[in-house]
Formats: sequence, C-alpha cells, structure tokens
Amino acid sequence: MGIAYQIKCRHCGAEFNYSQDQSMGMLPRCVGCESYVETEAPIRCPACYKRLNTTQEEFNEQVQTVMMWD
Repeated sequence: MGIAYQIKCRHCGAEFNYSQDQSMGMLPRCVGCESYVETEAPIRCPACYKRLNTTQEEFNEQVQTVMMWD
C-alpha cells in the first residue's frame, strides 16, 4: 500500500506531490486508517528547502489532498 499527498508549503506557498510506501516491509495498513508520517527523516519543500515534518501535526496542516492505493 502507498500513500501520496499534495502539499502546499506554509513557508513559501509552493505546491507539490509527495509519496511514501506505507507498508515498510510489514502488512499493509487498511484504507481509511490514520497514516503515519516519519518525523525522524526530514521531508523538505523542493522550492524553499524548509522542513515540513517537524511534527505530525505540522505536516498534516500542509496536506491538501491524500490518495491511497494497494
């Protein structure tokens, strides 16, 4: 299962897509379950390079669209 986000950077306003594999080598999570965003490794805006995932809440505030697939 994977998940893709459309994100609008709160720092510079840039919009871009970001995706990650949710399985991480384990059983896939169910569709509709809360997604977990890694906060140890930085996710950065490709325009201004500011970190977007200091906390789960900060990342979620910048997400505009979420797409999930199996």
